[in-house]
Amino acid sequence: MIRTYFFIAVLYVMLSFAAAWVVYQNALSSGIAATAQAGQVRLSEVTSTLRLQLSGFRTLANVLANEPILQTALVTAPDAELRDWLADFQLTYGAWHIDLADPQGRIIASSGPAREGQQVTPRLMAAALNARLEFEHVREGGVRLTRFARGLFTADHVPLGVVVVSAEMAALEFEWPVAPEPVVFFDADNQSFIANRPELLGLSLTAAPDAGGFPILRQPGPHALWRLGPPANSQGDVLRLERFIAPLDLRAEIFVSVAPAQEAARLRFALALATALVIGLIGAIAVQQRRQLAFEADYSATLEARVEARTAELRKAQGELVEASKLAALGRLSAGISHELNQPLAAILNFAENGRKFLAKGRVDPVSDNLALIGDQVRRMTRIINNLRAFARKEVMPTEPISFRAVVENAYGLVAADLAKAGVAASLSLPDDDVDVLAGRVRLEQVVLNLLTNAMDAMATSTDKNLLVSLDSTGSSAALTVRDTGSGIQDPDRVFEPFYTTKNLGASQGLGLGLSLALGIIQQFGGQLSCRNLAQGAEFKITLPLLEDTQDV
Repeated sequence: MIRTYFFIAVLYVMLSFAAAWVVYQNALSSGIAATAQAGQVRLSEVTSTLRLQLSGFRTLANVLANEPILQTALVTAPDAELRDWLADFQLTYGAWHIDLADPQGRIIASSGPAREGQQVTPRLMAAALNARLEFEHVREGGVRLTRFARGLFTADHVPLGVVVVSAEMAALEFEWPVAPEPVVFFDADNQSFIANRPELLGLSLTAAPDAGGFPILRQPGPHALWRLGPPANSQGDVLRLERFIAPLDLRAEIFVSVAPAQEAARLRFALALATALVIGLIGAIAVQQRRQLAFEADYSATLEARVEARTAELRKAQGELVEASKLAALGRLSAGISHELNQPLAAILNFAENGRKFLAKGRVDPVSDNLALIGDQVRRMTRIINNLRAFARKEVMPTEPISFRAVVENAYGLVAADLAKAGVAASLSLPDDDVDVLAGRVRLEQVVLNLLTNAMDAMATSTDKNLLVSLDSTGSSAALTVRDTGSGIQDPDRVFEPFYTTKNLGASQGLGLGLSLALGIIQQFGGQLSCRNLAQGAEFKITLPLLEDTQDV
């Protein structure tokens, strides 16, 4: 008997480790995915900053190409006044050098006199003399430069020469905000040309790290992780994210640490393992108690006393379980409300941040617009809370004659961009005339929007993504049908139950309140909300009485 219990205990511990490991892998995958999204946002910010910085020098080259003083100097000869003029432009716009070259590529005037007599590269000259704005990334005497060249022409389009504006990369890097992650821009030769870490400059991706190449090594495992070695001195594994900037012929890469995601996954592993072991311990204690009770069954008097004591304990545990169930229900309801209010809160934060930026720039009108948008979102939150309260308490919210057709058009317009981005082929079929019903405009639009977003989510993994939305009126009722080609509904009979959902819990996918609230809202309007599975996908239908029939009743 002891051997049997020992074998069961060992098996349970092994299963607990296996379950905790699955929790760890899922948590790590989710954390790495979130880290990748945040890294892409930061990489986009840095690349946008660099493009904005270089666009000023690109514009300067275009402006100088139309300056009469430069055209005159190419026809006659440059003088000291022209060099001072170029030097003034250099200091004003922060350029490294501004050069003026003849059609043969020889620099005849420059903001730095020492450059006169040098040659502009044939690549820049050929493109500029063909009326194109050309650029190149070069290293000159240890200085990293990006040059923009533009041709100067007579009124008859005869080439006179080329003006070249050079920007120093170190000066641009100095203006970047401090970032915790290394960001590197590689040129066409796979050499690090721009970076927010000086020690990562001038390194080649084609050479091995131990031979002076870029210090990046692939780590084994399923999550495509890397590690930066000396001189980067990165701590732990990193994600390597990249983006190619076609207008600058540069590839930007950012190396985001996944240490927080790994730490969170380890914590979840420990919690899952501890929970499983505690449950096993409780089970073992329960088994031992049952054995003890069976042993004492031979003693009737003692057994009766123990049964009475056990009954009292069970009653106490039942009361505690009831209280725990109440707290759990309250927690789920709070999470559901939080999910419903998450979007307007995010919008308020975005509008407030925009308003602060506009106010800092002294632009009052956009600040007023953002404040108005914040007010709209607050009213939207109020309507959501009122709808939730009405659903929970079965309150009757005010209704009014509205156009069902306009409600569907508005809801469809809110998700049209998201449908296109998700690759969904959507078809909207509406009658030519208005279909009037007695309902609440905002609540009905909320229900339609919920059905459209649910259909889009259901087709996330489908290869064939088609959405059909149709509204028609027959007899005394109007019917809105939403059909998708997703995976269908596992249990259509339970789809309108509160907290029933097929989405991933805890992943910002909702808690199953949307359709339950939608059913309550449609029933308040005297209508019906139904669903069924199709050969491929599912169909939801809203049926509401027409306004004429409602008024007759």
